[in-house]
Parts: sequence; C-alpha cells; structure tokens
Amino acid sequence: MSVPLPKPIADLVKATNSFNVDAFMETFADGALVNDRHRQFWGKDAIKRWCEIEIVGDRVTMEASHVVHHFGDFIVTAKFGGDYERAGDKPTDLPKVLYLALYFTLRSDKIVQMIVLPINGRNLSAPTATSEAATPFSTPLKL
Repeated sequence: MSVPLPKPIADLVKATNSFNVDAFMETFADGALVNDRHRQFWGKDAIKRWCEIEIVGDRVTMEASHVVHHFGDFIVTAKFGGDYERAGDKPTDLPKVLYLALYFTLRSDKIVQMIVLPINGRNLSAPTATSEAATPFSTPLKL
C-alpha cells in the first residue's frame, strides 16, 4: 500500500520540480550520501554539484507515484522528465518514459541517504509486468 510522502521527501520533490538548488540541499543532512546509479556523492558539497549539473542543469522533474514505508526507510517510485537524452533523441539507455526507485533513509527530518536505481534493478528499459514483479515491494505499482 502506498503511503504519503514524508515532509523531507515531499520538499525534495518540490525543490526538484522548481529547479531550486538551495531548497533541494536544505532537505539533506550534513554528511549525507546520494548514490545515483552506483555513483556515490558524499556530503553536501558533492551532492550540490551533482544537483547543479544533473538535476537543475538537466531540468529534471519528478512525480512520485508509489511510496512504501519499509522498516523506517521509504522507497519511492517516481516518473522522471527533463532535458536529458532519451530514446528517440540520441543513442541512450534511457527510455522515453523513465521510472526510477529512490530509497530514502531519514534522520531528524533530513535525508541522510538517497539511493537512485532503475525500478527493475538492472537496465532502464520501459516498465513491464515482469519488471514490476521484480521491484523491491509487493504492492502493485501505479505507473
């Protein structure tokens, strides 16, 4: 069952969609970790640079479609848009409609860890019934 977004994650989505680096960074704790497709960004300086280039720079937008509370952490499935290259633009591994799973750990109303992965754990192909079944949660995704 999908649950409401906790405030720090809702604030991150809002900051992402408004291309606001400062508001985006306000959601993170000092020393936080972002792991985006197996690339690690430790601490606010590294996260801010990643945000400036790959989130705000590519005008990324996100729409949370499914939220799971799992042993104190949150798993968010979100649909992404933006000015990054997708299938049909140039050779890329990103599908036209991109869904990613974001794994959040929160402490004291701040994000201390955010891991971003394809929803099926391997490539970024379009979601299918099989890839949905392979997701880390047992409730149906609303894509």
